[in-house]
Amino acid sequence: MTAARGKGSPHRKKIWNIALGIFFLILGIIGVLIPVMPQLIFFFLSAVFFSRVSKRLRRAMRQFRKRHPKLERAYANWRRKAREKRRMLIRKARQLKRDFQEQMDGAAGGESR
Repeated sequence: MTAARGKGSPHRKKIWNIALGIFFLILGIIGVLIPVMPQLIFFFLSAVFFSRVSKRLRRAMRQFRKRHPKLERAYANWRRKAREKRRMLIRKARQLKRDFQEQMDGAAGGESR
């Protein structure tokens, strides 16, 4: 009998990364065929998602970033800003939850009087 996989299971994440990599690769190919549509950003995104699945590609991308320090700095800044934004959203969500619970506690206390 197999164990049930949770919502954040590694297998599910791997499937999503492959699916998104294929999706962005197809958009990049369409971008090559249609001159108006950009293609580089889609190829870059597909490489990022595929690198999350393949250790070999991840290693190759890391070496590429080391050879190109400007790109490495831009990538590091992009990751840092995304991390800060994610943390800020989590803090706001927790604060909203606390405020809501306080309102509900206050409303429940007011009804019992």
